[in-house]
Amino acid sequence: MRKLFCYTKYKQMKTRHYLLGAAAMLFSAAAIAQEPAVAVDSNFYIFLCFGQSNMEGQGTITDADKAVSDKFQVLNTTECNGELYSWRTAVPPLAHCQGAGLGPVDYFGRLLIDSIAPHNPDIRIGVVDVAIAGCSIELFDTTGNKDVTYAQKQQSWMTGRIDAYGGRPYLRLLDAAREAQKYGIIKGILLHQGETNTSDPKWPENVKTIYDRLISQLNLKAEEVPLLVGEVVRSEMGGACGSHNSVIAKVPTVIPNSYVVSAENLAMSTADGQNVHFTAGAYRTFGKRYAKQWMRSIGMTINELPDTVIEKDKTVCDKYSFNGKTYTSSQQLKKVDVLENDQNKITQINLTVNKSVKTKLDPVTVETEYIWPVDGKTYTESQTLTFKGKTVNGCDSIITCKLTVGTTAVGDVQAERIIIYPNPASDVLNISVPACATGSGRIVIYTSAGIEVFTTDFVSEHETIDVANWNSDVYIVQITDAEGNVWTEKFVK
Repeated sequence: MRKLFCYTKYKQMKTRHYLLGAAAMLFSAAAIAQEPAVAVDSNFYIFLCFGQSNMEGQGTITDADKAVSDKFQVLNTTECNGELYSWRTAVPPLAHCQGAGLGPVDYFGRLLIDSIAPHNPDIRIGVVDVAIAGCSIELFDTTGNKDVTYAQKQQSWMTGRIDAYGGRPYLRLLDAAREAQKYGIIKGILLHQGETNTSDPKWPENVKTIYDRLISQLNLKAEEVPLLVGEVVRSEMGGACGSHNSVIAKVPTVIPNSYVVSAENLAMSTADGQNVHFTAGAYRTFGKRYAKQWMRSIGMTINELPDTVIEKDKTVCDKYSFNGKTYTSSQQLKKVDVLENDQNKITQINLTVNKSVKTKLDPVTVETEYIWPVDGKTYTESQTLTFKGKTVNGCDSIITCKLTVGTTAVGDVQAERIIIYPNPASDVLNISVPACATGSGRIVIYTSAGIEVFTTDFVSEHETIDVANWNSDVYIVQITDAEGNVWTEKFVK
């Protein structure tokens, strides 16, 4: 009897629990059925974003970067900033919390809000951002579990970020996109990746595989969802992977509704020494370029700001440093700085480089003293005479002459001087060579800056030189005979 009672009681209790459970399930189902469905907002534009470290963003986040309109939203693709697949205001970082910073997506959304809101005040922008530093494009390719195989080979710092996306970043992007579709309309896909695949000719096809899969699995129309692919840091800006831009340029030939976003003149960050990341300012500009390219792709009119050109004339002596380089010849220099409003500030330098002059006069030997015509001073000791002046262009003019005092062999020779007349001269200059000059020799005339302007051989004691077209200056006449005896004198033109 006791066993029968226990069994009967058990059956009664079990039946009661079953009925209660069934009733609870029916009540719950009814409650769910009564909950209003989330209406898809056609003014809520959704953009899918994926890639590696530059899509994560490596820029330093400032307080100004954190001031974001609540019209710009991000769907959490990890749990570090709140519940998974929940919306929040797009305060950076957007991708995850393991080293991500300011990136191009931040200012992509802001510019779209600023550009569209005046025409459509109900506009909202939502982004879904999945990015892993250092990853290959394979991490987003689920064909034959390529993504899993790739992830298994990576170091712990990367696998930690991969695990934050559930171990398969592409599937996280796909699931998040499906969740986002409950609220808005997917309007575009942003990609920044390629540094790890630099110069791989198969990269465009790999991108197409992933793009096509997203379009198919999300029931999208490719002609309505453009793909925007950003260039890597350009070689001329110091980028270590700049050669990959020639590969990126081929994407539009593989994917019809795709566009390349230029990184021209965007500065490279030197903070981490990798030479692959942009500066924070460049990320802000880059994001706006993504936004402008998307607006162009759908036929929106963009009011581009004209370049600001600053032109300067610069005259220097010998060399000039500009934009990290040194120039030694006259030319036109140009530097382009991209402002954060994506306006080009062009600095153009019309450079004139004048040369300093160093003139070495022939050695002079005298017995007791020597009056140097260059400076008019008397010297009684052997030395190298030096005169520092300026050329007509204001550059240094240095004249040197080796003087030897104390040799008697040339004492009588040096006693005689050059006879120059008229002095000042206007049309012709007459030069009488000292009678003691031995044989033939040379006459050389220098400007006050030490620049040689005239030279001739002499064979007689008298020479006439036409100076009618010479510039006004104080000139130095130097005569050297066949035995090396030297005479100098000045005249004024």
